[in-house]
Amino acid sequence: MAEILIMEPELRLGMKMNDVLTRAGHHCTLAQTVPDGLAKVEASQKLITILNARLPWKESFSFLRTLEQKEWPVLFITGDAANSEHLRAMYQSTCEVLLCPFDGRTLVSAVAALAQDRGRMLTLGTLQMDTVNRQVTKDGEELNLTAQEYALLHALMQSPDAALTREQLLRTAWGYQTVGETRTVDVHIQRLRRKIGSACIETVYKLGYRLKPA
Repeated sequence: MAEILIMEPELRLGMKMNDVLTRAGHHCTLAQTVPDGLAKVEASQKLITILNARLPWKESFSFLRTLEQKEWPVLFITGDAANSEHLRAMYQSTCEVLLCPFDGRTLVSAVAALAQDRGRMLTLGTLQMDTVNRQVTKDGEELNLTAQEYALLHALMQSPDAALTREQLLRTAWGYQTVGETRTVDVHIQRLRRKIGSACIETVYKLGYRLKPA
């Protein structure tokens, strides 16, 4: 059994999740605003937070930083598949993303995975990414990556050997909903190459980039 905070602005959906998780043996609290959710966090020992990504981002950002400091897991709810990896990359503790629409069984399974606090390890050759602790190693040595470099590498490691366009990387690693200046991708790719090795990231002519073993 877990203590769960459901942060969902739509009352009907929040109540539905509450009913499903309560039947599964969890204890749930429903909040429709970030201030209400923060009050529950401050009064709790440990929570799994289910947060709808449609909540106001300015308020949610500081709320998530509070949860990060506590190292409490978060389950993001979003209807935008392109936003999934961005959400995972920007939260620096254990998290998962659930795409709408979803059924009760999927919700219960996602919460169970977070309750177990199991790790997520991505590996390509000698390059490894621990997405729980946000650590990247190459040949056994830890790399010092910025938050944006980590998000970009995470997007590439999710689709190894697949060519990703600059537009796809902007949406996944930066969370852009509309395509903007793609030059920023090139700049960060060059910085990332200097840290993981230039042979690890291949330029695909007139398309984008592909991650591959050195």
